[in-house]
Amino acid sequence: MREAANDVAGPADDSASDEALLAKVAAGDRRAFTMLMQRHGGRVRGLALAFSGRAADADDITQDVFLLLWRRPDAWRPGPASFTTWLYRVVVNRCLDLARRQRLRRWLPFGAAVEPPDERPSALDALGGREDLAATARLIRSLPQKQRLALLLAIQGERSNAEIGGILGISEGAAEQLLVRARRTLRSRMSRETAL
Repeated sequence: MREAANDVAGPADDSASDEALLAKVAAGDRRAFTMLMQRHGGRVRGLALAFSGRAADADDITQDVFLLLWRRPDAWRPGPASFTTWLYRVVVNRCLDLARRQRLRRWLPFGAAVEPPDERPSALDALGGREDLAATARLIRSLPQKQRLALLLAIQGERSNAEIGGILGISEGAAEQLLVRARRTLRSRMSRETAL
């Protein structure tokens, strides 16, 4: 079974490529899975947290993404999209799913129920509690979903427009336009806040 495959697949190697680790995960190698989580988990959670603004939601998204990876390591196939492009596309889809569920919850009668506050400090607050940083994060979260995701992908991973387009499933030009609109909207909202 999967546990027995750990020995057959051989030990996971820190220098192994994502593709090699994924092949070992398919054979049931838990160490390879752990290495993939260590390699990509922080950035996956960071993107989810920046999108949602809630640590609990970011944890749920991160768990969903890696659970999919463990259960279906064959979901990514080598081809035009790299493993990381596919991985971040999964994260983006989970973020959009979360936003849809939250909108539905607000629409349904039980959506009026108050959620308990998230007591843990966000990653942005932990960077020194700077009010400007928290205000900027709040403004980024107020952007339309696609603009927010494009901007977060550009900021977090210093990705090219082509990579962002691949992750979002749009053309490079469309990704560039999303970034232009996101930055323009963000600058406009920031200038309005500082004018108050």
